Formats: sequence, C-alpha cells, structure tokens
Amino acid sequence: MVYGDSRGTSSSDQVNTNILAELAAATTNEAPTFVLVPGDLVYSGSATAFKLWTNIMGPVYQAGIGVYPVIGNHDDDSISAYTNVFAPYIPDNGPAGEINRTYYFVCTNALIVGLDNYVTVGKLNQAWLDGVLASNYMPHVFAFAHLPAFKVSHADTMDDYPADRDLFWSSLSNSGARAYFCGHDHFYDHARLDDGDGNTNNDVHQFVVGTAGAPLYTDGSYNGSNGVWTPLRQLHEQEYGYVLVEINGLDVTYTWKHRISPGVYGTSSDVMAYHVQPESAWLDVVSSSPTSLSLWARYVTPSASNTVEWKSNLLTGTWQPYTNFNTLSNAYPLTLAVTNNQIYFRVKSR
Repeated sequence: MVYGDSRGTSSSDQVNTNILAELAAATTNEAPTFVLVPGDLVYSGSATAFKLWTNIMGPVYQAGIGVYPVIGNHDDDSISAYTNVFAPYIPDNGPAGEINRTYYFVCTNALIVGLDNYVTVGKLNQAWLDGVLASNYMPHVFAFAHLPAFKVSHADTMDDYPADRDLFWSSLSNSGARAYFCGHDHFYDHARLDDGDGNTNNDVHQFVVGTAGAPLYTDGSYNGSNGVWTPLRQLHEQEYGYVLVEINGLDVTYTWKHRISPGVYGTSSDVMAYHVQPESAWLDVVSSSPTSLSLWARYVTPSASNTVEWKSNLLTGTWQPYTNFNTLSNAYPLTLAVTNNQIYFRVKSR
C-alpha cells in the first residue's frame, strides 16, 4: 500500500488524526506486507510529532505490517528526531550522510527504493541509486520519494533540476521499473510518462499519493520542464485514499481506493495491471589473454553455490573447484588467472 502527506495544518495540529486513523484501519483490513509513506508525515518534524504519528499507526505496526517512510519538507525540521523514531523500522543501507533517510529493501521478487529529496533539496543520490539498480536481479522495481519528478501543482519538484531528473527517470526506465510514488501535492494524480518510442508498455508511471490527510489541493497541470517525456493523465482525484499494489509472480496490479464516506474506502476507476517479461539470465566465459579468462554474468541469482571448476583432461579426472562467485556481476567481468594445467572450465549456477 502507498499513502503519504498525513500532516495537519499547524504545529498544534501536527497530524490529521481522523484520516490517518482511517487509513491505519484500512491497512490492517487490506493486510499488505508493507506500507510506503512518501513524506510529510507531520506538520513540523519533532520527536513528539513523530511519536504521535507512530501511535496513530500503532495498529499497523502491531499487525506486523512494515512501515517505510521517507522525509518530506515538513518532516525535516528535526532530522535527528525523525531518525531516532524511525531508524528501528527501516534499513540502514543508504549512502553516507543519508543513513535511515535513503535506503532499499527486497521483498519476495521486488526491489523497493526509498529516496530522500532533502539532503540536497530537489535532488537525490543518483550515484548510489545507479549502484543499487545495477546489482538488482528482481523483476519488479519500485521507487518512492516525496517530490514529484514531474510537476503537477507544486512548483518545487524534481524538475527544478531537469538534467538530474532526466537521469533519474531514465535510470528507472532502464531498470524495468514501471512506477514511481510521491506526494507533496495533496491529491491523487496518476500519469503515464510517454517516452515517445511508441511502446506504452515500457513507460514509467508517476503516482502522486498525497492523500493521507493534509489539506486537499485543487488540480494542477503538467506545465513544468518535462524533458523528452509527455505526461498523460490516467486519473486525478481531489480525495483521500491509498494505492494498493498487488504482486502475483510476474503480474502486478495497482488499484486506487478512495474515501467514499468516513472510514469507508472503495475501488475507483483507476486500476492498472501488467505482466513483467524478465530479461534472460546468461553466463559466458571468454579468453581474455593466454593466462586469463573472463567470466561474464547477467541476472544470475547471487548464491554461494555459483562456482567455477576446472579440469586438465575433459574425458578423465574430476572437476576441481576454482572459485565461487556469490555476487551478481551484472555484465561486469570476473577475471580468472589460469595455468597450463587448467585447460577446461565449467560454470555452475543455481
């Protein structure tokens, strides 16, 4: 599930308690594995405000449902308070200076990346993200942050730095991602970013899900710096609610569920579904010099059982262990030094 922007209207009204409590109840009813919260949890970040938020979300935590937030502009008044409250619940695998703010995790066959837009306002750590995506072998990739990549209402979005935003969006597309979740604008807006190649099946979609209680905004237009992409609206609603993401093997369904009446949320007309066609895994060994070989691999599952073995005579003797590769090289070669006795090689992978 995804919903964000649950903040209230002042420092004395930190959270829209009623709507967030409704969404917490909806979450326990849907019973997802986890919830993504793309920022602006509270009106002004403080330990008291963040603890209030986690108390309202108590039923979700108590149900064993993962809760994964990222920082919004209203949360960054106290970074230390944010990390103190949420660090026990989120990974600490982010880059230096962004621990517990930028992170990723893997759930079954999906990679989920949470990104911080406020270490450098309006940007994210692209070099770190590139490394995470390069080492990924999961067929499903999702990213979320607070700021929209493409402007809808707020003027301050990632397109303040269009070249950086373009690199980010291209990296999502190249990784096979189909969805980016964000908030900042207080409404629901789903757009497909047409890349102009004539294939709608590889376009990345932007889901603005600022729908967890902050004062609702009127509509906006995609009149920012859009680069080579054309934002095509799928649905816009000025309503509270959440996006339910369901994964069944290689099939994914996104359903926008909006507030019908107090405590009642139902399916809207916006349902997106698709089937992922993963790239084939392959291994190759090539001679790189008279004394070395290069092992190339792509989309090979990391495992201690991945081995390279050798023999001096193909017809007799036993295969001897040479090395293990418990890593995903993702087309980067592993160079193997060889001797005159090591004439034949084989590669085993699970």
